Amino acid sequence: MKNSILKYTFVSIAALFISSCSDDDTTLDTTKPEINLISPKDEAHFHLGDDVLIEAILKDETELSTVKVEIHSASDGHQHKTADVNWEYDAEIAIPAGTKEYTLSHKVSIPAEGIKDGHYHLGLFLIDKAGNQTQTFIEIDVVDENHEH
Repeated sequence: MKNSILKYTFVSIAALFISSCSDDDTTLDTTKPEINLISPKDEAHFHLGDDVLIEAILKDETELSTVKVEIHSASDGHQHKTADVNWEYDAEIAIPAGTKEYTLSHKVSIPAEGIKDGHYHLGLFLIDKAGNQTQTFIEIDVVDENHEH
């Protein structure tokens, strides 16, 4: 009888220990990742044909997933397309698994011709592994080098 009680006690303690060490983590990651855009600065000026170097420090307390770089026209209204069109750029960059802090250094070449100069929005969209997203936007000017004011 003494052996039975010891066996049941041992089995009960083992069961409690095993169930308390479960992989089922009930804590959800609801914190948005962070973007520290270093360059370019808001309202930076570029010429047709220039390269835009986008540098940022990206952080998350758990794990980063992807960053999307987007550039699109900031002009108001809709215009009929002519030979020159509003420029758009879109890229998605995968961040290595397990990364909590990532230094983004991404070069974008502005076309030398065939696009409209003017104001453009440059945006970064950062997503962490849990799906939380944060974004930041700045405005840049793209001007034709030969354009006179």
